[in-house]
Amino acid sequence: MKKEFKTEIIETKQPIKLYSIIFGILYLLANFYLFLYNKENQNIYLKYLSLIILLFGAYYIFGESFKKPKVVGVFKISEKYISINLDRIENKIGINEIESIFLKYMGYGSLTTHSIYGNKNYLKILKKNGENYNFEILLRDKKMKNEFKNVLNNIEINEKFNFTKINNSKTEF
Repeated sequence: MKKEFKTEIIETKQPIKLYSIIFGILYLLANFYLFLYNKENQNIYLKYLSLIILLFGAYYIFGESFKKPKVVGVFKISEKYISINLDRIENKIGINEIESIFLKYMGYGSLTTHSIYGNKNYLKILKKNGENYNFEILLRDKKMKNEFKNVLNNIEINEKFNFTKINNSKTEF
C-alpha cells in the first residue's frame, strides 16, 4: 500500500502588535464608558464611538476564523521523498537526505477551533547538508490529520520525526 499525504503550504498575516495594543486599550475604554460610566453624563458622540469600537472588536474576535489563509505552495510527503512546491519551483528531497522533521502541532480545523478552513501547523525540515525548510501547512479535518499521521508512522520517516503540541491545541496528534 502506497502511503502519500498532500496539503497546502500557507502564509498567514501576523497582526501588528502596536495596533493590537492600541485597539485593546480602546476596547477596554469603550466597555468602561458604555457599561460602567454614569449613564446620565454620557456624551452621545462618545457613546456611538464606543459602540462602533465594540462592533469592530466583535468582528475581529469572531470574524478572523472566517478568513481564508493565503496558499503559497503544495507540500507532499510519501515513503520515498518529500516534495515542496513553492512559487512554482518544486524541490524533491529524498527521505535518506533528511536529518529531522519537526512539527509544531496546533490541531485540525473545525467549528470549535480558531479557523473553519483548518489550523495552521508549523513544519521544519532539516537536511543532512544543513539546509532547512520552515513553513506552515494546513490540516483541514480529522481525516487529513490521520492521513498525515499514517504517512509519518512509516519506519524510515518515524525515526526522524518529532513534534510539539502547542498549548492551545484541543486535539491530540
